[in-house]
Amino acid sequence: MGLCFFEPLLTAKAHSFILGPGDTRGALRRSLRHLTNSHLFPVSLDELKGKKEIFSLAGGEVIRFRSAGKRPKTGGNRTTDGSDANEVIVKTLKSPAHPLNGVMLYRVYHKTKSVVYATDIEQQEGGYPEIIEFFRGADLLIHDAQYLNEEYFSRAKPRKGWGHSTLDMAIDVAKKAEVKQLVLFHHEPTHDDKTMKQIEKQAKRLFRSSVVAHEGMEIDLQ
Repeated sequence: MGLCFFEPLLTAKAHSFILGPGDTRGALRRSLRHLTNSHLFPVSLDELKGKKEIFSLAGGEVIRFRSAGKRPKTGGNRTTDGSDANEVIVKTLKSPAHPLNGVMLYRVYHKTKSVVYATDIEQQEGGYPEIIEFFRGADLLIHDAQYLNEEYFSRAKPRKGWGHSTLDMAIDVAKKAEVKQLVLFHHEPTHDDKTMKQIEKQAKRLFRSSVVAHEGMEIDLQ
């Protein structure tokens, strides 16, 4: 929903590339047009001034960005360690780890470092093998950890099947994938600052190199 407030899209000289999940060609553009129709937003997608190229992703792509303003190249299912200093490379994985249409996971490489972004993901017991391999050896894993076990398995209000992971699920897959650092995010809205501090302490006991995400956080991997 914040896309329309992305400053470059409001600048006529800007050239933006927007990539996201879509089962068919043009699906992402149609979704964005729906979000920006006049009933929901005062400015339509087509009225945003910057040049926009929109690509729907099915999963399994390797996308190479070489320089600003140039169209990224898509290179199938090839593997890469991202060692070319001139490239930023994004690998995608479409996973069934969400009850509604699955979820798209992203791994971003630059030089020899990599970051995985895994939001709205609900791990199964023991984790999904293909997801663990996708995470394997990442320098930083940013993972959904919305619930505590007592919330997820609550008899009064169970959250299983809601499309989000527990703290324990996130830590379990981080350990199995041997990632170097884990950032927990997609926090439960009812968790206050005191609760989040307790969650971070608990997380560090289970996986020392873990931290709870907060607004303004920056992590330097260099």
